[in-house]
Amino acid sequence: MDLIINFLFLSFSIAILIWGADKFVDNASILAKKIGVNELTIGLTVIALGTSAPEIFVGISSVLNNNESIAMGAVVGSNISNIALIFGVSCIGASYIPSKTPAIQFFPFLIASFTLGYALYDLYISIFESLLLLIVFFYFLFITFKNRLSNENESIDMVNQKKNLSLFFLLIIGLSGLIIGSHYTVIYAEKIALLLNISELIIGLTVIAIGTSLPELATTISSIMKKKTDMVVGNVIGSNVFNITLVVPIIGLFSNVYLEEVLLQRDFSLMIIASLLFVLIVFLNSSKIINTISIRFIGFILVISYVVYLLLLSNLI
Repeated sequence: MDLIINFLFLSFSIAILIWGADKFVDNASILAKKIGVNELTIGLTVIALGTSAPEIFVGISSVLNNNESIAMGAVVGSNISNIALIFGVSCIGASYIPSKTPAIQFFPFLIASFTLGYALYDLYISIFESLLLLIVFFYFLFITFKNRLSNENESIDMVNQKKNLSLFFLLIIGLSGLIIGSHYTVIYAEKIALLLNISELIIGLTVIAIGTSLPELATTISSIMKKKTDMVVGNVIGSNVFNITLVVPIIGLFSNVYLEEVLLQRDFSLMIIASLLFVLIVFLNSSKIINTISIRFIGFILVISYVVYLLLLSNLI
């Protein structure tokens, strides 16, 4: 009976998650057009921050509870997931060539990644390194602001400010659905896993790890169905930058813990490789150097690689 009840609650949570993703993407796109901001910028900011909320809250909570290694693992693990799983899924569902992402938009993305490597080199996040990451965050906002306007050069509709406010309200409702749906999906999936006698290690590596990425995954699938690939690219870039430049400084400023060496040698190295591959793939795709079929094949490779990574972490292979 408990299993059936948890399955029903899980189904309801997933329904809320999907509904929230659908409304969030729809209203973000409409808002972008109304205020003359391109969809890439909406993905870089509103959607990226919204879908990164679970990771950010998990990171802050971990620091407050003296579990800094969990917070750092969440940062690196989430960034790997955003590229290998989320972007991989978007590649598999690719149906058209996205707009060309400005090269300068990749600078804060790569600078944040390599600055994190510099901060992790001695396995200790100092105040100086934290401030350095915050500077990268503001640089990211500056670059995004400079490239915010859409190609149509639409201006803000001051006459329909009330409509814009209602649109923003609907955006918040969609985001709330995303966060609440993902939160309870993880809870009930974990309960089902325990009832089925699945080990806590596997639960952590699958249910929890993928669960915190559910908002990004749901938003990505919704964006693909609505042919808004630019939002997906912006979401990956923005989410990764937010994870590094907002969560890591909290660790450096409010704790003095030393991190595990394996994080730098294994997981961070994989994150850097994934980040460089992401930039290369987006560039090749938007420049029409490779076709849609090739992009879908790359997507399959990324997703399979992520599954193998999880299996290796759990010592199942």
